[in-house]
Amino acid sequence: MNPRIDLKNVSRVYSDANGTPFTALHDVSLSVEKGEFVSIIGPSGCGKTTLLRLVAGLDLPQAGTVSLDGEQIKGPSYERGYVFQHVNLFPWLTVQENISSGLKARGIFKSRKDDVPAFIKLAGLEGFEKSYPHQISGGMAQRASLARALINDPKVLLLDEPLGALDSFTRFALQDIILELWEQRGATMLFVTHDVDEAIYLSDRIVIMTPRPGEVSEIVEVKLARPRLRNDAMFFALRSSIMEKLHLVGSRRQPEYFL
Repeated sequence: MNPRIDLKNVSRVYSDANGTPFTALHDVSLSVEKGEFVSIIGPSGCGKTTLLRLVAGLDLPQAGTVSLDGEQIKGPSYERGYVFQHVNLFPWLTVQENISSGLKARGIFKSRKDDVPAFIKLAGLEGFEKSYPHQISGGMAQRASLARALINDPKVLLLDEPLGALDSFTRFALQDIILELWEQRGATMLFVTHDVDEAIYLSDRIVIMTPRPGEVSEIVEVKLARPRLRNDAMFFALRSSIMEKLHLVGSRRQPEYFL
């Protein structure tokens, strides 16, 4: 049986402003099963976002293959939703219109319009349907982004540090919302973060990347029961273990890149 996401020996090389080539990803292999929640952590510049873009079909590898359910990915698709670090809601559309924009783009809004209120409720945005992005908080805007991605029923949801710009309290609350959405919708989650605690709290497995050129250094299985307690002794023990692994793989970088 094919995994939901399958990267085999993937490499991606870019050129800098001077035309000098640099390798963002080198010989990366990773399989993610259906319904699994996998986080990717590592030093800045290690290719985490590049990996997500390849799975999204926004970029293509120069070597190796990226597949969804055994089919090679050759371009973007609604089957792979993408939530960015910086909220990218359409400023001229209301919350309701933003959430339904994907359905309209696919030409299925009329048959699915009754789903929009359900997703507004799921994201905790009732009462703000007619608000514009500049009229709501950053956390609410990110919830709208999540709802916009999930209403298309993607097989995979790709999240590129979606909580990085939020304060701690909002971040904790949104982590729980992401888990609730994951459990309710059954999408496979691939989540990029710099926050080790966040990765442990959310994930089934954590992929640790090396500094550029990005390679998979190690994959850590998170065996803690759900719901997880952030102050649990086993949580702290796993955090210490992962931090040590990160410092080892990133010995050429400064520790602040991992925090």
